[in-house]
Amino acid sequence: MNWQYNRECMNAFTSLILTQLTVPPGDLIYYIVLVFAVASALQSAFNHWRVSEFPQAKRAFVGLGILLCAQIFMFIFSGLGWQQIVEPRTILPPMDRAFILFGIIWITWLYAFPEPNRGADAAATLLSLLILVALGVSLLTWQTQIADPQFASLSYNQTVDDWLWQIISLFMALVGITILFIRRPDSMWNGVTLLFLGFLGHVGHLLFQIEGNYSGIVRLAYMAAYPILLTLPQRFATPGQITVSAPRPKATKQQDTANPERRRYSTDPKTFHAMLALAAESNPTKVSQAVTRAIAQTMLSDLCFMIYLTDNNNQMVIAGGYDLIREDSLEGGSLNKGSIPMLANSLQRGRPLRMPASSTSADIKGLGDILGLTNPGHLLSVPILTPEKESLGGLLLLSPYSDRTWTAEDQAFLSNIAMSLVPIIKRSQNINKLEAQADQARTQTIQLERQVQELTQQLEAARAEIQKSGATEVSSLRVAQEESIHIIEQLQQENAELRSGKNLQPSASASQVEKELKTTLQELARLQNQLADANMKAHEMEKGRAATKSTEQAEVIASISQELRQPLSSIVGYTDLLLGESVGILGALQRKFVERIKASTERIRSLTDDMIQVTTLETELNDLKPESVDLNSIIDNAMSYTSTQVREKNISMHLDLPKTLAPIQADREALQQILIHLMQNAGAATPFEGTVRLKVQTRSENGLDYILIQVTDSGGGIASIDLPRVFTRLYRADNVLIQGVGDTGVGLSIAKALTEAQHGRIWVESEQGVGSTFSVLLPIAGSAGPEKNSEVKGKK
Repeated sequence: MNWQYNRECMNAFTSLILTQLTVPPGDLIYYIVLVFAVASALQSAFNHWRVSEFPQAKRAFVGLGILLCAQIFMFIFSGLGWQQIVEPRTILPPMDRAFILFGIIWITWLYAFPEPNRGADAAATLLSLLILVALGVSLLTWQTQIADPQFASLSYNQTVDDWLWQIISLFMALVGITILFIRRPDSMWNGVTLLFLGFLGHVGHLLFQIEGNYSGIVRLAYMAAYPILLTLPQRFATPGQITVSAPRPKATKQQDTANPERRRYSTDPKTFHAMLALAAESNPTKVSQAVTRAIAQTMLSDLCFMIYLTDNNNQMVIAGGYDLIREDSLEGGSLNKGSIPMLANSLQRGRPLRMPASSTSADIKGLGDILGLTNPGHLLSVPILTPEKESLGGLLLLSPYSDRTWTAEDQAFLSNIAMSLVPIIKRSQNINKLEAQADQARTQTIQLERQVQELTQQLEAARAEIQKSGATEVSSLRVAQEESIHIIEQLQQENAELRSGKNLQPSASASQVEKELKTTLQELARLQNQLADANMKAHEMEKGRAATKSTEQAEVIASISQELRQPLSSIVGYTDLLLGESVGILGALQRKFVERIKASTERIRSLTDDMIQVTTLETELNDLKPESVDLNSIIDNAMSYTSTQVREKNISMHLDLPKTLAPIQADREALQQILIHLMQNAGAATPFEGTVRLKVQTRSENGLDYILIQVTDSGGGIASIDLPRVFTRLYRADNVLIQGVGDTGVGLSIAKALTEAQHGRIWVESEQGVGSTFSVLLPIAGSAGPEKNSEVKGKK
């Protein structure tokens, strides 16, 4: 009997509680509990947002604010109904069901979608509007029912409308629980527990049909469930709460053994700025890795990345990164903005971003997929802004190993660091522009080379046409000359016959014979004059053809040179401008490219000058003017002319000169060209950090004094089979792989022609694996006469 009595007492107590929650002023307690729970959670979310600035905390603050407004609204209407200001029976029952369903939807939104999600936001908003529409319909049907005297005593718990509201609430609670299990957000079980308690309340209401306008079981269930909202803001750790020390290099740990409190930075800003200045002087391709390494060590960040914005901020690229734990640089790559929407939006808008390691964050998942990490950890990103507030990219810090959260202090510190990166980013952009200009210059060089080929073909065609027309005219003159010679021979034969009397008739008189002989002699003299004129014309034609050929070649090559000089000068000017770094600092790779462009351009210019020299060489040989020449000045000029080539290859020059050098009778310009060509050939053949020797001495042969100039390189020597063809013109163009000859063949052939024109000789001696020695022997007193010159050549 006692247990029955206790059971009856318990049932009576439960009924009393459920009844008090459904009638004024007891129902106000229900709304006070809900308002207090939501308001406390809202305050906690606001504090968390103010400290962490996490977008999840801001989102929780917004959602809880919506719930709080709804509960305050119902609390006010319930109080007005208690005071009979509004009719409680006609308005409050449908509103109570509608706002319970409204709370289920937004609780699901809060727990399942902590990060911005346009689909979830739109769905929650649309469902809220549908609830308002359903509330309006329910109010109309309920007021119609209670207006009917037949249903004057009908309670709302007994209506079809209440049954529909309960079924929909059950369904939405199940949907919310299912979504939580699918997305598995942080603190998922708190949300599942809250929705499940509400689900039990609705099931109890349907199982125990209790009269009245409100459901005491449902209200009791939500009074137990809503305080769980206090855990919502705490599902993401507040920055500064974690006490586990972040992993760092061994040296840093040893420094911190005396201080048990975790250090957040390993260096001060001044030290970091010095490291950036050092990184700015290194290879541009490694600047990103050097900067990210410095930041990771300074911020004690597990991972650090530098991100660039390209194509008018439409593309994002990881320029480089650094793993502090593994102490290894990370390669860059492109980023898909769709996989990191919040990070991409914050960098493009130039705003910092701090995010916790949320399991539902699209950015965290996207970074995990890109970097191959299960959990990238907490995220901190700050933009790199120019003084004009233009976003160039950003710095990204992650803590997958240490699980370190980032504070506002960390964000401010990293923002100061990002400001110092602007000159480096600007320099990289200038380098990219310079690379584009270098590509354009290379394209122009290729076009110029094609133009040179086309003009060379035109020159060859012109030469062939000149030779064809000249050969035709000479052949016709030769035919006329042969005919004249034949007639003269015939007349001479007839004259001889006349003198011998073979063909004279006995009846002819002496005067007639004398007259015919005189006429024959006159005809012979005339034909001999014509023959002489033909010979002179043929000789003049031969000279004219050669002169015309040389003139035509000189004109064509002059035209080619004139066409090439202007674009070549432009290319050289731009390359000098780039190498002077007046428009930006060049990296090692960019400098190497520009130097190659300049070298190729100088090569084209040198080939053009060689073409002019070869074409006008015969004319120059006829215009040589021997004079007293100081050989010391010739050597100084040659050394100065080739100094750039020697300096670029770090070649050592060794001079072996006598104390006094007597002046030599020679053409100054020709002697200068001979020595320059030999020095250029030696410099081109000699490898990097090789040696070139210049030796000058006097020698006497057959009673004459000569000057001997010898240039020795260390280019490895020339094969013996190739020695006879070293001075052949265009030899190097046909044998581009031969070793030991640095010249194209044109310079050496010019040196040979100028040497022999001054009655000297030139030869080469070579030793395989060592080098070659080019020797020039010139008479000191000028011309030695044909005999002496032939004798000198014979000794070669």
